[in-house]
Amino acid sequence: MGNSCEVLDKSVKKSIEDSFKSFMAECFNKGPSLAKAYISGNCITIYGKNFLTPLEKNLKNDTYGECLIQVSRKRILNDKKVDFLRIVDDKIGSKVINFYIDFNVLDDSLCCVFITE
Repeated sequence: MGNSCEVLDKSVKKSIEDSFKSFMAECFNKGPSLAKAYISGNCITIYGKNFLTPLEKNLKNDTYGECLIQVSRKRILNDKKVDFLRIVDDKIGSKVINFYIDFNVLDDSLCCVFITE
């Protein structure tokens, strides 16, 4: 049974990674070049790299620009929250009860955590 679960986990992880990249590209006209999902119990964590658009790369050079990127991205994701949560809901058959996301603008990386029922 352990082997079948591992295969399922790999296919589910790949599906979540691909959906996350597509969703981000749809919302921001550029998705991360790397999205890596980690699943542990009811926690799904996604690490992303190289997600900034060319405009954001120019804005990140000062505190105001960094803050602008953080706030605008979080607001857009909050406005599209239902679709954003479907990335995981549809793949694992369990409802996401909460999510957290943070962007490291200087490093051009992000981390997103979904907590499921």
